[in-house]
Amino acid sequence: MTAWVAYTPSGREMDVQEAYEAVGLECHVPRRVDVKRAGNRRRPDVVVSAYLPNYVFIWAADHQYAWMKDVKHVRSIMGIGPGSERAVRAFISRVESDFAARMSQIEASERVAEYNPGDLLQIITGPFAGQVARFTRMVEGANDIFPSVFASMDLMGRETGVRLDPLHVRKAG
Repeated sequence: MTAWVAYTPSGREMDVQEAYEAVGLECHVPRRVDVKRAGNRRRPDVVVSAYLPNYVFIWAADHQYAWMKDVKHVRSIMGIGPGSERAVRAFISRVESDFAARMSQIEASERVAEYNPGDLLQIITGPFAGQVARFTRMVEGANDIFPSVFASMDLMGRETGVRLDPLHVRKAG
């Protein structure tokens, strides 16, 4: 298998990936997640786009080159040397792990909407791991992309308010 990189018009990377995967080729488009606030909307919209616009990475045999270049939206194809292939795979896995972490952040902030005041939350990571807090409200600062959880917990014998990342808590029970 040889590594190839296809050049496509910006915004058509996912279409080309689907076309190559439909014929059984291993194909990757590194993705990123952006959040953009449109107009006066309270919550930002999630936008998934290509990390490297215009580029699609393909792993295929040399004899498949003739029809790889004829796929719709592919402008040109260039081979990647064997020495660079390992670096390309490492880059793709790093970008995809960042993408997965960012998507879990977004899903956690959407999951927060299911908490009601008074619900018990178990803190799963961070300095208060293993403790239980009582959900109070959501806190969303002007420059915060994602809201935070504001909860009260018993610290040193008194009820104290703490601000937590939604990824660090889950509903107790």
